[in-house]
Amino acid sequence: GKRSSGSESSTGAMPSARQRASAGKKYGQPLYASAWLDDRTACVAGGGGKRSSGIPNRILIARVDDVDGLGEPESWTHTDEDAPQRLARHPGGKYVVCAFGGTLGVFATTRRTDASDDGVTTGVGAGASSSSSSSSGWTIEACHHELGLPARVHVTPDEREVKCAAFDASGARLALGLESGEVKILSWPSMDVEMELGAHEKGAVTDIAWSPDGTGLLTTSAENATTSNIGRGAAVWSLERGERVRTLFDESIVKSRARNVVFRGAAFAPSTNVAWTGLNLDGQGWVVKWDTKTWRVLGKSRMFRNEPISGFAVNAQGTLIAAGSSEGHVKVIDAIKFTPIKYIKGAHMIFVTTMAWNPRGNIILSGSADASGLATRINTRSWTLRLVLWFTVFVLLILGWTSVLLAFFPDPVTSALQDGDYARAAQAVADYFNEANAADDIDDVVSSAMPSLEDVTTDNAL
Repeated sequence: GKRSSGSESSTGAMPSARQRASAGKKYGQPLYASAWLDDRTACVAGGGGKRSSGIPNRILIARVDDVDGLGEPESWTHTDEDAPQRLARHPGGKYVVCAFGGTLGVFATTRRTDASDDGVTTGVGAGASSSSSSSSGWTIEACHHELGLPARVHVTPDEREVKCAAFDASGARLALGLESGEVKILSWPSMDVEMELGAHEKGAVTDIAWSPDGTGLLTTSAENATTSNIGRGAAVWSLERGERVRTLFDESIVKSRARNVVFRGAAFAPSTNVAWTGLNLDGQGWVVKWDTKTWRVLGKSRMFRNEPISGFAVNAQGTLIAAGSSEGHVKVIDAIKFTPIKYIKGAHMIFVTTMAWNPRGNIILSGSADASGLATRINTRSWTLRLVLWFTVFVLLILGWTSVLLAFFPDPVTSALQDGDYARAAQAVADYFNEANAADDIDDVVSSAMPSLEDVTTDNAL
């Protein structure tokens, strides 16, 4: 999951967090991470850390329905005193890797077909437990034993915090971005460090994305990327060369004279030479589209006028971008045209911490440290499709009227329509009616000039 329906609005003053109530489902713990198991089932995770906080540390599974949105958790697993910070679901579908600060844990998700009716809680080792509130759906539990792993995998000796994680499309490698700015590649399922690519110099890695062919990475970091800090911000990494090959630079930053420039959020299009990053310019949240062949800017769109982006996600189809703000608002735009699609004002009471799209790409899940999760369905029917449908109806109507004209009007009209000469066809129709009117006038004249049958009979009788 990546950090990051209520009422919709695009204008007007935004109320403060204290004046709003979250539109999402409350789960009794701050939410920091999210992922999807299928199109209707989501994982959300977070907690309060130390047991003394009184706030549980859990990974929860909840379903989404059309009426109530994100529902009550149907199963969960406790994670001791480790608060989940990030989730990365393996492409194979079974495993979920969870980052707990500087360590990683591996969990298995299973779709239940039958279970005991009492929702019994079972121990799963490492001091954690798993529970289900229903006899169907999904379960989650620690599975380090079956993979030959320790309960917590240490990425670095001093447990430098993992800030983001993502599997490649094959599921053979897991990319990590650390608080120290380091970028590491782990092998799956051994979780051994396969490659260390280098590091951002002055800030934590905030997001990481694999290129579609699996040969490169795009990362963003919390370092200030102003024009005086060339070499900071978003970076492109080559796995073949094992190093950073480019630092992204938006030339419009020079013109804006921004003093605080922080990239946040990264994603590649699945089948085109396009990538996107989130960008915070002096407290304003923007989305930037890049050409991945030249890494030049293709376009830029402002998402939030007076607040930075705190959550960012692009769906797997590369058609929709979602961003969450520091004030708890969520906005969705078209990924290509940058046209606005949906704005959820006050989606959360405070900043958005996590965002993730379902596999189908039509539901955006957002979470917040206010303990709320929100699943928002997006109507993806485009205006292009609507125009095609309307044009089809128009053509069918034209063909229908043509058939009527061919059936009821004489040969001159038929000949003109077959030749495609619609002006001549229209004139032929007009002539037809003129001739009919003229015939009616002649009949009237004849009728008025001829005596009625009754008059003739009377005259003969006399």
